[in-house]
Amino acid sequence: MNPATATGSVEFDVPEVFEAFRATDDPEEAYELVLGRLGEQAGDLGADRRRALTDLYLAGSAALGELDAIWSGTCVGSVDGRVSMATLTVTRLETADDAPQEAVAAALTELLAPVPAPADGRGPQRLVRRFEAPAGPVVVSLEQTPGWQLTGEQHVPLLSAKAHLPLPPPLPGVLIAELTTPDADHWADGYAPLLVAFLRSVRFRVPDVPTAEGRPVPPAADPFGTTLT
Repeated sequence: MNPATATGSVEFDVPEVFEAFRATDDPEEAYELVLGRLGEQAGDLGADRRRALTDLYLAGSAALGELDAIWSGTCVGSVDGRVSMATLTVTRLETADDAPQEAVAAALTELLAPVPAPADGRGPQRLVRRFEAPAGPVVVSLEQTPGWQLTGEQHVPLLSAKAHLPLPPPLPGVLIAELTTPDADHWADGYAPLLVAFLRSVRFRVPDVPTAEGRPVPPAADPFGTTLT
């Protein structure tokens, strides 16, 4: 893990494979940044793949400006001999009150409930589950979309895992961590454990609230291929 990142009353550790994001809206600069992260692996990629990774970098840059992110970074590596990339963005959604974590988690579970899959099977398909982390209940939505259209009918699908962790009273708000990757087949063994490690590291600095060590964490089945316990 990287050294803890703190913002206000929230502290967390970032997996070492992620490097802080350098935002840009210049496609050429984004392309060079991606090539710099890939290093020698860039030579193994075709033009479409490099373009897709550059588009992901540009999309991450745009999201930073829109979301006022607490932290964002990229991960570029090799899984089973194949280049793989993901972005991790952490934001805080402000809410009007300081409702109990359990109540907020229940509301989020209902709000994020999956919509029926489209008849043609080409629209977003979302899986939503609730788990227990040391800092409190987490509602995770896993969704795969068509992603970017390259040429004609060719698309680069994107997998997005978004974890919502309500802040404990008297702190209002929800901490949101989103991991996005075009390498969906690397999710279960590669990226899911990284997201879980991040969620387990979250600490809230709130007076008179038990620490993670004093909070029981019940086991839970995890359809995403990993567990929070």
